Amino acid sequence: MFIAYSSSDLYSELAAISIVSVLENNKDVDEITFFIIEKGISEEHKADITAMVERYGRKVIFLPEVDAEKISNTKISVWKWHISAFARLFMLHVIPQGVDRLIYIDCDTIARKPLTDLWNFDLENGWIAGADDCRGILYRKNLGLSDDSSYMNSGVMVIDLNSWRENSVEEDFIAFIKKYNGDITYLDQGVLNGVLNAQGKIKILPIRYNAQSACYYLGYDGLQLCRKPVWAYTRQDFDADIKDPAVVHFTSCFYSGTRPWEKEDGHPYRREFLSYRALTPWKDKPLWENKSSKIKKAETRIIQVLPKKLIFTIVRLFHVYIFPAMRNIKNHVN
Repeated sequence: MFIAYSSSDLYSELAAISIVSVLENNKDVDEITFFIIEKGISEEHKADITAMVERYGRKVIFLPEVDAEKISNTKISVWKWHISAFARLFMLHVIPQGVDRLIYIDCDTIARKPLTDLWNFDLENGWIAGADDCRGILYRKNLGLSDDSSYMNSGVMVIDLNSWRENSVEEDFIAFIKKYNGDITYLDQGVLNGVLNAQGKIKILPIRYNAQSACYYLGYDGLQLCRKPVWAYTRQDFDADIKDPAVVHFTSCFYSGTRPWEKEDGHPYRREFLSYRALTPWKDKPLWENKSSKIKKAETRIIQVLPKKLIFTIVRLFHVYIFPAMRNIKNHVN
């Protein structure tokens, strides 16, 4: 089993926590090799992660940073996120030959179950699989996709690298980045959906493999109100999967304002997150401070005390209509 991460030095702690959760829950797997595409991880932190992985009899390989801007010859806008996210698109530059399939996992996750079924997920004629991101129609229009197309979250993916190589997928990624002048809605996730969905090569994973924070803070009905998604899941499957997920993805959410590595977070899986943190070299380090501005903290407190239906209706206005419409206008102007 091959599993890849992309991490900066700051997020190396989170990568370690995610990795140890995989190690704890996949002890029966014969071989596991972790790849970490790193952007400036310190030698100390590399040594810490290596020693932790080797205690489980597994292997970790640190791979050099992938320079997406150099590869695409385009200045890329990353908004509030990090350019290392684009490493997912250009993994073939650093992943060793002979690795034909891998699982890609974001650092801000924990695995609660064995990943064998995920590793063996049948891609059929697809080249990649990811869980639905629960987005509306206008986000599809941002990428030139049909209204009823799937739209996956890139936080947990099964990737057929052999198909990527054989079909020169990276050339399509570069062309897409250039088409949008390096400013793509939701970054590399937009590129993956815009390119591979248009080719019919994306398969949708059950949400249990990427149970995002919004699933818990908003729920099925709340997501419907806030995002008006083109649903890939029935209510029954959604509720069953988030009740006992295989992978929890601690994405940011307007309703919480914090995440489990920060003080005073209230995510329902925070206790499990901290139990895995206790198995890493970061176990005695203090939790992160919430560095949000005073205004942002006040907004979160207001959101949490006002009626959910009112807040969700306001969020819907921005997330379903205003933001993606502005993106569409910008794409048209460019």
